[in-house]
Amino acid sequence: MKGKWCCILVAFFLGLFMVMTSPPVVASENIITIGYSGPLSGGGAKFGKNLQMGLQMAVDQVNQMGGLEVGNKKYQVRLISLDDQFQTALTVSNAKRLVHKEGAKMVFNPSSGGIFGLMAINEKEKFIICAYTTNQVCVTSGNKLIFRGPPAMMAYVQAWANRAMDKHGWKRCAMMPDAYDYGKLWSGLFEKYWQKKGGIITTHIPVDFMKVSDYYPLLTKALATNPDCILIGSSSEPDAMQIKQARELGFKGGFIVIERGKLEEMLQFVPDPNMLNGSIGTCPLMLYPFPAAKKFIQKFKEKYGKDQIPVHESSIAYANIIYYLAAIKLAGTTEDVYKIMSALKDPRLMKMPLVKDNDPYENEKIFPNGAVKGRVLGVEFVKGKFSEPFPVATPDWVFTEKY
Repeated sequence: MKGKWCCILVAFFLGLFMVMTSPPVVASENIITIGYSGPLSGGGAKFGKNLQMGLQMAVDQVNQMGGLEVGNKKYQVRLISLDDQFQTALTVSNAKRLVHKEGAKMVFNPSSGGIFGLMAINEKEKFIICAYTTNQVCVTSGNKLIFRGPPAMMAYVQAWANRAMDKHGWKRCAMMPDAYDYGKLWSGLFEKYWQKKGGIITTHIPVDFMKVSDYYPLLTKALATNPDCILIGSSSEPDAMQIKQARELGFKGGFIVIERGKLEEMLQFVPDPNMLNGSIGTCPLMLYPFPAAKKFIQKFKEKYGKDQIPVHESSIAYANIIYYLAAIKLAGTTEDVYKIMSALKDPRLMKMPLVKDNDPYENEKIFPNGAVKGRVLGVEFVKGKFSEPFPVATPDWVFTEKY
């Protein structure tokens, strides 16, 4: 029996070694592989599956159009998704498999920790990272093979803080961000800006939403500091549960929702919509006035059903794949990642029919550091319904500077 387990372990580590050390696989002659490593189980599963739906939608649409023509050759596109449960070690392992075994030249990942892990290896192993994060560090560290889809974190930080203080007069904020790299970065920027505006951070309680679902003890500690508002930021379902439990504990103040949580999804997890009153967060895609956004929503519902709610994770992931495939076409290669990366930053990219006809946000450019200049709207929840959207300032510096 002992010998049997030894053989199994040897085989496992030998297979792992082969994945990690074998030379990159050349993609099939007529297939372009998109790699995705993200949370498809556990507390972040809803978030990860929203992203996956957007990725798959872009892939299927291009294939239904007859594939992607690069040079004089047509390619079909495939998506390979692997679960990493927001664990950096799994993200890196998944990426190695996607690149070495599946021939992916780009890996999509939505975790700051996972992205940092990939940044340690991607230039050496010659694959592009498509980073679904608002974290600015990933595009100001000098990595030449990375582009970031969502808008910059600082745009949200300043907009939400300004709204909370200038409109509502909130001064005392209890911070309850997620306990991972993303929450640490977001709350760090928020704390500095909040205090600069004269606000007070009453407490800072990190929330491990992947392991905890009973938030009453944490909320009890936070509410004991008498805050005007609570900063929360895990993902839609755990954020909704925190708001529900805070209301049950008698909290009548406001909530500042880090952009990972979506108010339109949170409505599904609270028994009374009025529980969300006083929440400031990202404007639902359904309320965006852009014609391209409305076109995306229609296509999304046709594909996934009328009851499915299209959220920004899906639409941004979709747009990012459209950008990437358009860049392959513009570069004239499926293999040279540096040429593809150069094409992503080419001003002609956003004018290509594939992008112009499909980008839900009608974005204008990708900066030399790989950051997509995205357009952002915010919203509040008032008297059981959404307020009118309000614009979020996105000057170039929030995409290009270190902070």
